[in-house]
Amino acid sequence: MPLTVVGLSHSTGAPVEMRERLAFTSSGALQRALAYFKDALRNEAECVLISTCNRTEWFVSSALEISSDSLIEILLSARGEGNLDDLRPYLNERRGHKAAEHLFRVASGLDSMILGETDVARQVKEAYATATEAGLCGPNLNSLFHEALRVAKRIRTELDLGRGAFSVGHAAADVARNIFGAGSGRTVLLLGAGDMSETTARHLTSFGVSSILVANRTYDRAIQLAESLNGRAIHYDRFPEFLATADIVISSTSSPHPIVTRVMVENVLKKRRRRDPLFLIDIAVPRDIESSVGELDDVYLYDIDDLQQLIESDLAERRRRAVHAETMIHEEARAYTARQKSREAATPILNSLRSKQRAIFASELTRLQKRLPHLSPEDWKAIEAFATAVENKTLHSPTVKIKEYAAGDAEDSAMKIAAARELFGLDNEEVKPSDEIPASMQAIGERQ
Repeated sequence: MPLTVVGLSHSTGAPVEMRERLAFTSSGALQRALAYFKDALRNEAECVLISTCNRTEWFVSSALEISSDSLIEILLSARGEGNLDDLRPYLNERRGHKAAEHLFRVASGLDSMILGETDVARQVKEAYATATEAGLCGPNLNSLFHEALRVAKRIRTELDLGRGAFSVGHAAADVARNIFGAGSGRTVLLLGAGDMSETTARHLTSFGVSSILVANRTYDRAIQLAESLNGRAIHYDRFPEFLATADIVISSTSSPHPIVTRVMVENVLKKRRRRDPLFLIDIAVPRDIESSVGELDDVYLYDIDDLQQLIESDLAERRRRAVHAETMIHEEARAYTARQKSREAATPILNSLRSKQRAIFASELTRLQKRLPHLSPEDWKAIEAFATAVENKTLHSPTVKIKEYAAGDAEDSAMKIAAARELFGLDNEEVKPSDEIPASMQAIGERQ
């Protein structure tokens, strides 16, 4: 059945207020939208709805002609809204091969705001699971989503597209990982409790640091942030004495002049007795740490420009890998589409061939049953199993060959399939199942 995807995302230029109008981020809201779809189309279509903060997209497979407007109107109805006009400029529709390719790109993180984002594969998997539970996935979307998740895993494994820093906090954590190897046993000291400090600290928490100290001019804010990080608040005027116990220092205050001086750090190094390097992250503007501190032995000092350079370098490398990923996705989507077309072209003749074969066996077995009425039920089960085995082995080679025909050039494929229909006499009803066939005979082949 034809495949369609319609929706909007950050890639279509939809601002956040438009994305919000079609967002179904809670499980209950998503289930309601699927129920609206199921009721509106009366089970005549398969569908999966992917809805995140950055995108809402219907993937639909149906023999019905369903306009993109109709699909979006279903979503708006589920949201209790009705005005489609202001959404229309941000909507995008893809069909067939392009729709499959788009899903592969989404699942692989190539259509994410952060190139190579890995969490999106989980979101795709959850959307598919929800649609399956709602009874809205059949053979077409089952095949498509299994393939999309396989391709995403291949790209993640072979290209590691999500590797590299994509934020200041991520970059800082990557540098810390390179310096220390592991975060276990390390102490982080936060100077300032703003958003940048918090974000960087959370990345370092995922790195595995053991303890976090928070110093801020407003002590209550230091307590609040420390509690959210499972850390400890200290009074701001005491932070110099805690520098000697810290391995990583993140400074992001609003001070108009440096608060960490070269002399201060030299004294700290004497107390530390060079046990480990001291990693200083200065993300304040103007800078909190004197630049000459970076000249000291066993000290690594990174300011916001240094971290931004790392981000740009990692992004350039990620873009290079993305070029290879795009090629892989294009090839995978073409191969998937070819397999689907082959299956669709081969299915009718294979169904006809198997139906005719079953009718022949059932007819002959019915006549045999009349000639051998003395056979026991066990004997007939053995004969039925024999007939089923013969059917499978007889049809194996024609099935393989017909699938090969279907996968070829369209015109050549049509000619060969027509010849096969004529060869097997499938365009006329030479043998029909008898009305007198017992239920046991009619079941032959259905147990495959």
